[in-house]
Amino acid sequence: MLGLILCAICAALFFAAGNWIALAKAKKLKNPVAPTTAALADGQKIYGKHCENCHGEKGDGKGQKAAELSTAPTDFTDAQKMSGVTDGEFFWQITKGRHPMPAFEDKLTPDQRWESVDFIRTFATKPADRSPSP
Repeated sequence: MLGLILCAICAALFFAAGNWIALAKAKKLKNPVAPTTAALADGQKIYGKHCENCHGEKGDGKGQKAAELSTAPTDFTDAQKMSGVTDGEFFWQITKGRHPMPAFEDKLTPDQRWESVDFIRTFATKPADRSPSP
């Protein structure tokens, strides 16, 4: 029994280490989708369909389902916190999920996930800074 418990602990540690290595690699990923008007519009549609119920219409983490969750949704309007997260990290989090947030690897294409990152970034900018690239 003790051996089984030790094996389970080792497997969990190995899995966690693999996730951290993947996250470290993801941090370095560059967003290949420029925040154009079209990309932001697509990202907004994706956000409305898949993210808004938890993260809120304003991206403040106060969506309709937020109170039901075991972990509070991220507040995307916190510019200081958002500046510490790379686009690659957001892409990885959207791709892999983290309980209670589902993974979107099989639900959204890579470009759709990058467009989501572009749109989510707009919540932490000042209104004057939101003008997208042509």
